[in-house]
Amino acid sequence: MGSLTNVLPLIGFYLAPFIIFVFSKWINKQFKSIQLSIKVVDLIIPYMILLLFIISQLYLAINLLPYLFIIISVLGILLASYYTFYRQELNLYLFFRMWWRIVFIICLITYVGAGIWLIYQGVI
Repeated sequence: MGSLTNVLPLIGFYLAPFIIFVFSKWINKQFKSIQLSIKVVDLIIPYMILLLFIISQLYLAINLLPYLFIIISVLGILLASYYTFYRQELNLYLFFRMWWRIVFIICLITYVGAGIWLIYQGVI
């Protein structure tokens, strides 16, 4: 178990996306009031990817980002193939919207898994 000064920033940075999710309705209303069509989920994904990189470099034996990028790339190819060959139509707006939501789910699962692994290893 690390010292308190080393663990508190890690816990704070790890819990930040979950705290932002609590206030996501309010934040989304603020974006809508200034006619900005962006959601909190769209802002959380780069933060989670950056924090996964930092956690991987500091506390884990392997870097998670190459595996994460391979998974989301393969799923993007499969989704584009589905829209192109099965539905006979590839609407880029719908494709990227669906793909970005899938990226969010995969990042969230990886992010929570990394947090569970840190707890298991005794870092937190």
